[in-house]
Amino acid sequence: MTRTRKSTYVPVIVLGGGTMGSAAAWALARRGVQALVFEQFDHVHTFGSHGGKTRVIRHAYAEGAEYVPLMLRADRLWQELQALSGQEILVRTGGLDLATPGYTHAQSARASAEAHSLPHEMLGGEEVRRRWPQFTIGDEWQACYSPGAGFLRVEPALRALAAQARSGGVTIQERCAVLAWGADDESAWVESTSGTYHCDRLIVTAGAWTSGILAGLGLPLTVLRKILWWFLVDDRAAFSPERFPVFIAESAGGEIYGLPISDDPGLKLAAHSGGDAVNPDTVDRTAHAHETDQVMPFAATILNGVRQEPVDSAVCLYVMSPDSDFILDRHPRWSHVVLGAGFSGHGFKFAPAIGEHLVELALDPEQHAHARFALDRLQVSPLSA
Repeated sequence: MTRTRKSTYVPVIVLGGGTMGSAAAWALARRGVQALVFEQFDHVHTFGSHGGKTRVIRHAYAEGAEYVPLMLRADRLWQELQALSGQEILVRTGGLDLATPGYTHAQSARASAEAHSLPHEMLGGEEVRRRWPQFTIGDEWQACYSPGAGFLRVEPALRALAAQARSGGVTIQERCAVLAWGADDESAWVESTSGTYHCDRLIVTAGAWTSGILAGLGLPLTVLRKILWWFLVDDRAAFSPERFPVFIAESAGGEIYGLPISDDPGLKLAAHSGGDAVNPDTVDRTAHAHETDQVMPFAATILNGVRQEPVDSAVCLYVMSPDSDFILDRHPRWSHVVLGAGFSGHGFKFAPAIGEHLVELALDPEQHAHARFALDRLQVSPLSA
């Protein structure tokens, strides 16, 4: 498609101002690069993947040791952002990666910790119960405990990213939808509800709307509807960040994760596994009472004092790649177009490092995509782009 309308020039445009777009905006500001970010909703909203108030951050990464350097870089950047903003963004609670016999989550976390010499302890079920009597797991359970784990406060994090980006000269255009975009060998253009723009570099971080924005690529992405729950407990103090760690538990009931009670109405529990494939524009955004079956049997089995009636809920979206690994790479036809997608429900904790990497890919021709996150592993053909 050829651009014919009069357009405004901006060196870099970012399509999508959610988690990863905000992180890319900060990375651009740190480099002193003038940029424009388009966000179809308000900057912080409940329609995509960043709803739910808090997100786990952990270093002993069961998903693979290759993630650890990116995680450690992200942790340093979160700390820097927290210092710049004066807001509490990162809360250390320690974290447990738990698994019953026959499941590998705890051992995989241990393998990542050992590969990168991260502080950790391997614990049996009895020791977990002794340290954290909120758990009622059996002796047969295994746990990898990581003292540096904790959680991130979503809204303060996103607002701090945007504030730092804006102070560095990046414009975030909210409530502005992208209508079309295109590229040639040297530049790209974007038509939006606020006008038409052209740029030298384009970064696409469109979250659940990526498949539509990059329709020509035919990316094999699936959007899953996920429900987050908050439950009342008998003793709030027992589940405070000072006394209760973040956790992920793998068992026959799937992968369930939980976060302590901070400013929340209750204990946060959610199922990382499962979920229905949906269209982000028509998804049911109401959590229904019967859907607590995803987490309540687990809570009743291995946690003390969690009441069965939820006090709050939220619906968010996972954008899944076929292998659950991220896609961080250049467009196969236009090297000045970069995409970040497929964060598969575990991307938020990495956001500032991912934003930094996407900007490096966009601005530095010598920067290479990491093989694990490269687009060619999905066999997307440039001929179909």
